[in-house]
Amino acid sequence: PFELSLPDKKPLSEKSIQLMIDLNGNDNEQKFALNKLELSSSPVSLNANGTIKREDKEHVLNAQGAMKLDLEAISSYIRSLSELKLEMTGASEKPFSIKATSLDGKWVEIPKRSEFATSFHADTIRGFGLLVESLEVPIKLANGLAEVDIQGTVNKGKMSLQPTIDFSAEAPVISIPENNLVLTGVGLSENMSRDLLAQLHPIFIGAAVSQGTFDLGLRHFKWPLAAAERKKAKFSSTITFNEVILRAGGLLTPLLEVMKMEERELTIGDQPMECIGENDRVRCSALEILVKDHSLMFTGSIGFDKSLDYIAQIPVTQQMVGGDAFKYLEGTSISVPIGGTVLKPSIRKDVVQTALKDLIIQAGKKQITDQAGKLLQNLFK
Repeated sequence: PFELSLPDKKPLSEKSIQLMIDLNGNDNEQKFALNKLELSSSPVSLNANGTIKREDKEHVLNAQGAMKLDLEAISSYIRSLSELKLEMTGASEKPFSIKATSLDGKWVEIPKRSEFATSFHADTIRGFGLLVESLEVPIKLANGLAEVDIQGTVNKGKMSLQPTIDFSAEAPVISIPENNLVLTGVGLSENMSRDLLAQLHPIFIGAAVSQGTFDLGLRHFKWPLAAAERKKAKFSSTITFNEVILRAGGLLTPLLEVMKMEERELTIGDQPMECIGENDRVRCSALEILVKDHSLMFTGSIGFDKSLDYIAQIPVTQQMVGGDAFKYLEGTSISVPIGGTVLKPSIRKDVVQTALKDLIIQAGKKQITDQAGKLLQNLFK
């Protein structure tokens, strides 16, 4: 049995890991034949052969063979090692090749000094509310740069994603080619609303999805893998909503209660939303939500730490102030601060109450002015 324990992580265990190496050659000439390399474990198994020889004071490994990946076992390891909620299924055996060069005679910085090529098949990949089915994914590593090509069907839409990982940098960075349309016509689901879009905009927190699709384009995307380098993460994206209808929940429910609206169905018109991630926050352009004949406008940002700093511009409704005052307040709006976190948003209702009092006082002054004007008109008839 094998068990690996890491700080603050669940132990990783295997019933057995088998490794067999058949190597022979001339130690004086530093040339070796790798007749057999066999590795057997639940996530990865491989069978390879090749050579190890000395070139310009360094050792060079050339090997090729077949590698089998069990994605379900790999996703279990990923979930244990990180906070990434990723589920994968599928097992396939594919050919692979590798060329690796030592550094000062030591096998270090292997990703920077290797060439590697293979592919894998995935039956399904679930993550961030997305379901990707039947994928053939080629992987290539050269000059410290790993390239992956993902093309597939996602929630009845299309995904086209070519991420790269730059191992030549001091800290590895994931990048996506500029001006890339990643998702097209993807059906919006409740899981996706909760796991993906709620990390970008608070209106999706707790909201149920009735219908709609969206497109996602990335102008640029760079994300350091090391948590300590996360402040250097930058991206710029455009999300285009198409006929999206939400059922209010979470953050939207208390806002509608403030407006004294019984309606719980909200519409996001066919509109783009620009989001920029930098300096530990995601800032999105103004997004308009429609409830019957009323428009709500949202602006602000979400932190990488899930903190909220948003303003909801809500209209003053007749139900809020009564018919007499509404004649003078129709068309006005109130700014409602939204704080807290993605998991626990908070709305400053006291700010709303104060703003309403001020508006009603203003309405009263307008009413007195109007009545005084009418009185003067009657006097001079």
